Amino acid sequence: MITTTFTSNGTFIATASLAVTMSAVGAGGAGSITGNGGSGGSYAEAYATLLSGSYTIVVGQATTTDGGNSYIASGSGKVLLRAPGGKQDGSIAHQETLLTGSRYATYGGYGSNDFQGYSSYNGAGGGGAGGQTGNGGNGQSAFFSTPNAPASGGLGNTASGNGGAGAFYYAGAATNRVVSAQAGVFPGGGGGGSYDYGASTAGAGANGKIIIVS
Repeated sequence: MITTTFTSNGTFIATASLAVTMSAVGAGGAGSITGNGGSGGSYAEAYATLLSGSYTIVVGQATTTDGGNSYIASGSGKVLLRAPGGKQDGSIAHQETLLTGSRYATYGGYGSNDFQGYSSYNGAGGGGAGGQTGNGGNGQSAFFSTPNAPASGGLGNTASGNGGAGAFYYAGAATNRVVSAQAGVFPGGGGGGSYDYGASTAGAGANGKIIIVS
């Protein structure tokens, strides 16, 4: 068997009729300046027989807001498999609607809300990406985080990325300071939420991935 991994856009060429297993992870959503963690990207998998020809590979990329969708399309533009990315607002409802072609699919974890009004204004954790055996874990709310420590990101499922920890205010033995949120882990982890509502200290989402095994 031959495994072809795509971490950026490309083309897959089948020189003859070819039975394949396709899997995709969408990009994670970025954390928000208002403290929410971004949700993790979804995972989708399918078996298919590809006819001879070229197939378009689009790998979801992280942006400053929502994560991009990862998908595989035929030369005619028909989407054979799609795994939606995460959202900056931490939601995942869109993922079920946008999933295409999968025989098996899992969702990214929620990016948690920061529970506005919490005195420290710490950011929430981002959601982990969905994977081969289940959904990604949800990010932790800053409301429940330990003082001088970040709200943790959700765990990514099998072979997928964890969510980033939220930003937090450190008031310990060293200099008091705001610690920026962590980025989501590749592939597909959501970024941690920002501290307070001033300059953004949010974490970026992680890019997605596509694998074709032939």
